[in-house]
Parts: sequence; structure tokens; C-alpha cells
Amino acid sequence: MAYALTITHLYPDYLNLYGDTGNLIVLRRRCQWMGIDCTVKSLTMEEVAQSGQTDLYFMGGGQDLDQVAVVNDFHQLKYEAIRADTEAGVVFLGVCGGYQLMGNTFLMGNGEATQGLGIINVNTRAPGTDVKQRCIGNLIVEINPVTYAEMQTVYTAARDIPQTLVGFENHSGQTYLGDGVEPLAKTIVGFGNNATAEYEGARYKNVFGSYMHGSLLPKNPHFADYLIALALRRKYADATLTLPTLADTEEFAAHESVIQRYG
Repeated sequence: MAYALTITHLYPDYLNLYGDTGNLIVLRRRCQWMGIDCTVKSLTMEEVAQSGQTDLYFMGGGQDLDQVAVVNDFHQLKYEAIRADTEAGVVFLGVCGGYQLMGNTFLMGNGEATQGLGIINVNTRAPGTDVKQRCIGNLIVEINPVTYAEMQTVYTAARDIPQTLVGFENHSGQTYLGDGVEPLAKTIVGFGNNATAEYEGARYKNVFGSYMHGSLLPKNPHFADYLIALALRRKYADATLTLPTLADTEEFAAHESVIQRYG
């Protein structure tokens, strides 16, 4: 059977600060290598979202002013459709500022609250005026056991994949998970969601947030494949759908080099 996947890139001209379009390149290329027809489309300011038109959303990060600029547009033109999609299991990946925006509010250092997109129950606040904590550096995390067990079902042939994700974080915002949201992973090296949480990222249904940017998926091909599989399994209503195994020699070498250097 020939499979097809549609990916929607949210606000590519506003939220593109950290090279995270590399995540889209990885998803598209891996689909091509596996014989999956992949279409990437953009959804930006003044465009209306339509529910049921995509299989996977991606949103990166941007400067504070750009992030604030998209909030009103999102709530006016996109919220209802994207909220309906994510509640129905459509895959969504938000990275760094995009992760923060996915939540309910962002509390600025001066105490002013900025509304978030409201598609996942997390809240983010900036450090106060007296504390200037910034989470920056290489990040190594251990994937939530339930998510990792699901990852191991992705491939047609048995495959040994790492239980780790690696990346780079650089954020002052401190994110806190609310009810119904699980951490994506436990922090081994670095900070993650905030300076004291010891957990990185978030998951609600098939909505994922992560602070790993610059970008996340090239060094974590097993996570890229997991997102692809989740999207396809939902689209084709087949919980047993599996993906062919790619060699990934260079990708896992890059992953392991981070483990060896910083772990």
C-alpha cells in the first residue's frame, strides 16, 4: 500500500529563529527514503486553518515580539481547527519558543501575562527581576518508558534504538506541566523544562513539546520515525502499521557523539 503524509508548518516566516526548519527537512527526507509521499505546506498570518487537512503540525521558535504577534492571529483564525485536530490525535511538534507558545500563558519577568495558544496544559514564566536563570547548553534525556516502548513498535524488523534524545537548549522561560500532561523525557544532562524540574518536554495525546532546537530530529532519527508512524497510524486507522528500517549510520553516530562528549 502506498502511504502519504501532509505536514503543516505553522508561521514559518515568524517562528524560524533557531534553524528548526531542519526538522521539516528530516521528516520530508525520511518519508522519501521510506517511499512515503510527503507534502509540506505553510500556514501563516491571516490564513484560516481547516480541520482535517493535515497529519502533522510543526511550529518552531522565534523572538519574543514575533511569538506575541502570532497569538491573536492563531486564536482568531486557527485555534478551533487545530484544537479539534490535536484532540482527535493529529500529531503536533512544538520546539523551544513554539513549545512555550503551545501552552496556556507565558508570564513575563515583570509579571505581565501573555496568552498562549492553549493546545496543551503547560504554563511558562520568565525568571523574575531578581533572578536571571537561563537554561543553556547541551541536553541529554531519557525518553519516558511508555513512549519508548511505543517507539520500539514502529519498525517492520526488530531494531535496537537508544532510549535517549540529544540536543541543545537555550531558554530563559521556565515551563511547568499541568494536569493530563506527561514529560517527554527525564533529564540526564542539562536542564529541560526549567532549572529544577529534571524533566524535558511534554506530551499530551500526540502533541509533543521540546526545548531541543538547532534542530531536534537530525540527531534523533528514532523520534522522527515515531512521529511519522503516529501520523500514519492515525490517518490510516491502523495501529499495527510499521516503517521500513533505514541505516541511519551517520545520524546515530552524531547522536552517540553527544552522549560520549557530554554524558
